[in-house]
Amino acid sequence: MPRLTRMWTHLARQAGGRAGGAGGGVGLRGPGETQLEADRREIGRRISYIKGRLETVRARREQQRVKRQQTELKVVAIVGYTNAGKSTLLNTLSNADVLSADMLFATLDPTTRKIIMPGGRELLFTDTVGFIQKLPTEIVAAFRATLEEIQDADMLLHVVDATHPHALAQMESVEDTLAELEVDHLPMVVALNKVDLLPPGTNPLAELDVPYPVVPISAQTGKGIPELLVTIEAVMVGQLVSVRVKLPYKRGDLVSLFHERGQVDAEEHAADGVVIYGRLPERLTPYFEPYLLEHINE
Repeated sequence: MPRLTRMWTHLARQAGGRAGGAGGGVGLRGPGETQLEADRREIGRRISYIKGRLETVRARREQQRVKRQQTELKVVAIVGYTNAGKSTLLNTLSNADVLSADMLFATLDPTTRKIIMPGGRELLFTDTVGFIQKLPTEIVAAFRATLEEIQDADMLLHVVDATHPHALAQMESVEDTLAELEVDHLPMVVALNKVDLLPPGTNPLAELDVPYPVVPISAQTGKGIPELLVTIEAVMVGQLVSVRVKLPYKRGDLVSLFHERGQVDAEEHAADGVVIYGRLPERLTPYFEPYLLEHINE
């Protein structure tokens, strides 16, 4: 993106130079006009290249999404702006060498890691393509398509660069996009990253007024990571309700849904259906209401 921005600036200079030299004679082509056309072709080529890569990523992420659905593990989707530290955080959480770079669309390949939480629960953390400001309109659709996998997440981890001068505006932009994707109902935890780089005495939470937990961290130094994991696990567990249901054999779709999105503690096969003891995300309980045997309060 910085390269494209510089090219637009260069293009504007060339256009200005052409206008200034218009008195040189009708029909004359100066070197500026040739450069202008070359710049336009190069920008078009790069936009096409990025769109192509985004489409490839979308296909790869779809394949991985199908694989994730075959497991019983809950998925935490990491979202946030480019350079907020999403990949660095995933590195810290998993001690894996995930690509982390100060560049546009560094996370173009699907990156998912299984993390063991403090309480012993295993969760899948998946990184997503970073948001950017002033996204070229030519690639908006392709960019958003790569975020569709968020719709299959059970929870969102929003990583915010606490040092960015427009951090609040970036948070709002991310939340607006999540609303457009219809995933703003998912539970969320905010990781306020890079607090180690703030001036001494700065309160990173002073200007925040959000309805979800916010944990100050440093993905680089590890500061606040234990607290972040505890918070994520608490929010995830808190979103589950304990139930006992009997599902008719003809409702294999609900049996699969329970296994994919819930936590099965025990399963029995009766003559007229499958009895499942376990936990479900609260938002899914209406699907199972007709077959509910017991709602367990813990």
